[in-house]
Amino acid sequence: MKKIIWGCAILALTLFSVGCNKDKRPVVRVATFLGDPALIKIMNRIIANIEKENPDFKIKLDLISYNDYQNKITTELVGGNPPDVMFTEVGNFVDLYLRGAFEDLLPYMKRDGIDIKAYYPDVLGRFTRDGHILVMPQDTAPSGLVYYNKKFFRDAGVPYPTGKWKWPEPFLSICKKLVRRDKNGKIIQWAFSEEYPISLDNFMYSNGGSYVDNVDHPTRFTMDTPQAIQAAQFRWDLVYKYHVSPTRSEVQSFGFNGSTQSMFMNGQIAMMTSGIWDTPTFLEKEGLEFDVAEFPMNSAGKKGWSTGGSGFAICKASKNKELAWRTVKILASADSLSQMALTGFIQPALKYLTKTDAFLKSPGPAHKTILLEMPKYSHYSPFMSNWTEINNVYGSAMDPVWLGEKNPTEALPGITKTINEKFFDKK
Repeated sequence: MKKIIWGCAILALTLFSVGCNKDKRPVVRVATFLGDPALIKIMNRIIANIEKENPDFKIKLDLISYNDYQNKITTELVGGNPPDVMFTEVGNFVDLYLRGAFEDLLPYMKRDGIDIKAYYPDVLGRFTRDGHILVMPQDTAPSGLVYYNKKFFRDAGVPYPTGKWKWPEPFLSICKKLVRRDKNGKIIQWAFSEEYPISLDNFMYSNGGSYVDNVDHPTRFTMDTPQAIQAAQFRWDLVYKYHVSPTRSEVQSFGFNGSTQSMFMNGQIAMMTSGIWDTPTFLEKEGLEFDVAEFPMNSAGKKGWSTGGSGFAICKASKNKELAWRTVKILASADSLSQMALTGFIQPALKYLTKTDAFLKSPGPAHKTILLEMPKYSHYSPFMSNWTEINNVYGSAMDPVWLGEKNPTEALPGITKTINEKFFDKK
């Protein structure tokens, strides 16, 4: 009797399992590190539309925190269980490329008539190696925007910045006028800082400097050039000579979370450099009247800034490459990118979309049109497997400089020599 009951139970469980697993469609797994609720909502909506238009397969969205993303994807690659589609940005692209993680998308793009020339060439070029397009770009992200508080400029009697301003002058004079002190002489409003203080990138690039001799094929660390040293000295002088920019510790002591963003939102800093991604956050601050300008040129009229960007890739080990391509093609389509652009978070990688209402009339600063031409002056980090390690060594060596203990003119030649001996001379 017990055997009969047990057998019936197994049969019932089997029938129940079959009934619950009728859907035998293949699943395309999409991995992303998107964390903003608005962007995730749009992504889910796009995926729902993909499934509606493609009833022969399903999509599983795998949300991974940015800090864990690289390690998890790498572990899955090694374990033979990677996602079919990977959201990739210019930072983690290098390591994944060197691991052979990407399927070449160029044959798919040619077959389906994707216009390669429609993309901003800088971000498409970053994701292209040896003639193979490995990531279909979603956005480009120049960090040469200077957000400025319009009220502070008016109160100081200073004209709003334009694309023609330069450093050291009139940038320095403007900064001096924007600093405010309390009755005891303590600074309560700084003039300028970067999103991640203290950053040298935009001053260095706009002065013709670079971290290495060749971004795609680096053979030397080059932070001892006159262009790099001059830029570093001026950035240091803004803090320790002219006192118009806060030290790292001063940033940490201001605001609720010790960030330049919070200082800007709380009226403790008049200007900060960043990218378009900060716009939605600033729009949430009631009463904050802001706009943007290009980062100033150097005295010779040269422009330059660091940049980012992201897109969608197919994993070379995917067992569903055609389905993955159909997914990528829609995720990176003009319609999908327009939906993302409407949030104010991104600058679409499709150049023509930046001239449409989806971008131009999305929430944001009045002069966001300056972004249309900014990618041509963008600079990416060196394309090398151990750049993160090199950058960490460089950052640690520069800590005494940004703490005011050393002068960059004296420190950079020695730091450069050490890094070349450790990472380049042995090649």
